Amino acid sequence: MTESRYRKLCVASTLVYAICFAGPAIGQTADAALESDAEASRGETSSASVGEIVVTAQKREESVNRVGMSISAFTGDTLTSLGIADVAELVKIVPGFSFAKGNYGTPVYTLRGIGNNEPTLAGSPTVSVYVDEVPLPYSNMTEGASLDMERVEVLKGPQGTLFGQNSTGGAINYIAAKPTATREGGFELGYGRFNTVTAGGFVSGPLSDTLRIRLAGRKEYGDPWQRSATRPNDRLGKTDKAAGRLLLEWTPSDRATLLLNLNGWTNQSDALAGQFVGAINPRAPAALRAQLVPTGNARVADWDPGTDFSVDDDFWQAS
Repeated sequence: MTESRYRKLCVASTLVYAICFAGPAIGQTADAALESDAEASRGETSSASVGEIVVTAQKREESVNRVGMSISAFTGDTLTSLGIADVAELVKIVPGFSFAKGNYGTPVYTLRGIGNNEPTLAGSPTVSVYVDEVPLPYSNMTEGASLDMERVEVLKGPQGTLFGQNSTGGAINYIAAKPTATREGGFELGYGRFNTVTAGGFVSGPLSDTLRIRLAGRKEYGDPWQRSATRPNDRLGKTDKAAGRLLLEWTPSDRATLLLNLNGWTNQSDALAGQFVGAINPRAPAALRAQLVPTGNARVADWDPGTDFSVDDDFWQAS
């Protein structure tokens, strides 16, 4: 063996020995670093747990971060601050959720592209809405579902196992704010375009050591906003809605709680008139073909003079 090859072999042996000797130390250092990161992570989790959202998506209370499904959850304060007052407005904050109206004004809720464009009032939806786990079987019943909320949970994907039929696309679970052990109250007032005024509030507190009560209500009124294309002074589209809820919570023992929920809503608003898009049939009546060319203005529509477009809907529920 030449002297040059002998030196190379000695250097290689020394490097192998050094790596074998340092390996355990490097592993220990890495393990220590991982433990340090884990402790830091636990610390961050502990800090983040303060103010975390607790959901009941799987019929039991647990942190939203521990639920093994795609879920969007928002507190009632968040909904109020963002001005979200009904189910349709959840499109602003829930990815994958969309809202449209059927041919006759029936709400159509869609999650991840799964929806049922059924125009009839009694058409079964594929995305159902629940209030305190009580289903609203038809989408037309969801007008007052978002009144005085503790939180809302939007569960994406089929939920038939826990929520039954009509939840192929998912489920929207509203949790109403419950009666409190101390006297509380609140009030909100909003003003928007077309003189739209929204007012609401609640009062809550104990009636006795075992009985608590919470009363909440909301009223919304707005001026008409649609204009007639042929009669510029005619207006349509007023808003006139009201909703209320009474909760009575009775706790006769540490192992039993009974909750009585009486709620309802009314809608005396105007139905909207259709907008003229164009006459497809060249043989259409002259009166139809003489309509004004669409302007692209969403406020311009037309309807027969003297027609009553007032809606007269009301809903009452006890659970």
